[in-house]
Amino acid sequence: MTKKWLNLSFVLVICLAVLLRVVDLANIPSILNRDEAALAYNAYLIKETSMDEWQVKRPFLFKSFGDYKLPGYPYLLAVLFNFLPINDLVAKLPSVLAGVGLVILGFFWGKNILKLKQPSSLFLALLLAINPIFSFYSRIAFEANLALFFFVLALYLIFKEEKLIKKRFLFDFLAVILLILALLSYNTPLLLLPFLLPAIIFFRSKKSWQSTLPLIAAITLVFLLFFQQLANLMSQKSAITIFTDPTVLQNYPTYRQNSSGIFTTLLGNQYVYFLSIIIRNFFNSFSPAFLVNRGGSHPWHSIFNWGHLFYSTYLFALIGIFYSIYQIFKIKGRRNQSILLLYLLMISLAPAAVTVDAPHATRSLFFFFLLITFASISFAEIYSKIKIKKIFIAIFLLIMSVEASYYYYQYFFTYPKHQPQSLWPEYKNLIIEANNQYADQKITVIDPDGYQYILTAWYLKIPATEFFATMQYQDPDQINFYYGEQLSNYRFIRNSADLSEQKGIVISQEKGLDNL
Repeated sequence: MTKKWLNLSFVLVICLAVLLRVVDLANIPSILNRDEAALAYNAYLIKETSMDEWQVKRPFLFKSFGDYKLPGYPYLLAVLFNFLPINDLVAKLPSVLAGVGLVILGFFWGKNILKLKQPSSLFLALLLAINPIFSFYSRIAFEANLALFFFVLALYLIFKEEKLIKKRFLFDFLAVILLILALLSYNTPLLLLPFLLPAIIFFRSKKSWQSTLPLIAAITLVFLLFFQQLANLMSQKSAITIFTDPTVLQNYPTYRQNSSGIFTTLLGNQYVYFLSIIIRNFFNSFSPAFLVNRGGSHPWHSIFNWGHLFYSTYLFALIGIFYSIYQIFKIKGRRNQSILLLYLLMISLAPAAVTVDAPHATRSLFFFFLLITFASISFAEIYSKIKIKKIFIAIFLLIMSVEASYYYYQYFFTYPKHQPQSLWPEYKNLIIEANNQYADQKITVIDPDGYQYILTAWYLKIPATEFFATMQYQDPDQINFYYGEQLSNYRFIRNSADLSEQKGIVISQEKGLDNL
């Protein structure tokens, strides 16, 4: 392929990435989930008053439902709301841009980190553009998607070869800034940071301790500062780990009883018990059931009965992983690169492997990026060996086109009619209709989960003064989560049995808007 065609192909891949992320973005998904609405409405409050929904001025952590959201995404939205409309599209915009940016970054990652030739780097960018996990997450206001872009760009600058010391220091300085932005956006990079330091020491110190020591010191300082500042967040997130989950703890005695004698001490202790769960979660993350068939257990992370990668991508990724293991022992010139990538692959699953709902897509986005990386390695190796290159590319593009066409037909035409009921897709229209018809009447919302207050505030754009004056929360539950009880003329109850005798206007998922 000529350089002109390769450059044109790169532009086409970027255009495809943009297209898949912005087409009908206002309607698919048709409603923000509760976390998106919390980010968006708190950003609106920050813009208007510099306070979050709990009237904390310029918070570092957003208390929200009690899950303590990080400040990166809402503050970025608050800035955007000064120049752009306050709506769902703009709320999703940072994630969309991060998704497109990751595709562009993927090309340079392949070219400068993996040392791939341009066709294989284009292949990497194409996989990032079309695989379900990356397009799906880019169409939702996921902080994790924004953090992934910052984190991968930081790694790119850290591991990109640069002989000039002044330029090396500039790259490292920018990398630290990007790591800070990633840490401000989502919690997974904070968990990965301690594991990243050994990789930097091993792969960078061989070339220059002079440039590596300041970077290590800066990253260590950043980690310690964030770990201290995010104590509340880490405490809250510990409730979703295997180490505190009641079911996991209750199963431990049964596990211990399966051992006897000396094996009770050696294998029946809690350390081995938790380690066995972590190892099982780790390998489950590689299963075709999770990656290509059904996805994880969370209905917001993929369309129904679809995985996160195409079969062809999954196959290329597995080949790339085994080939990289082979390179460690057989190809000396590529040994360090293979060790680095395999190490990053292992640590990328650490945040997900210790959680109760593993495998978990959102906590594994860096893992998915690395799978695409390994897929591009295997593609490059096959492409370099095969003689009929044009036929190989044509066959592969045909397979990818069939897979992508089927998936995106399902996404754009079937998924809008069958969105997860846990999202309550109809609520946006119901609350707007209720506000138009019964603005001066008391309205009851049957809200089993307790989060509809934030969607009500967002979609009705309830002014900050009215929100602060009327918002009432229920008492926190056992994990210190707060749920809505009253906002303006809206009352939120868990089930219809709690309705008073004079029922009035009621919004429920079963009956919609009803005047009882």
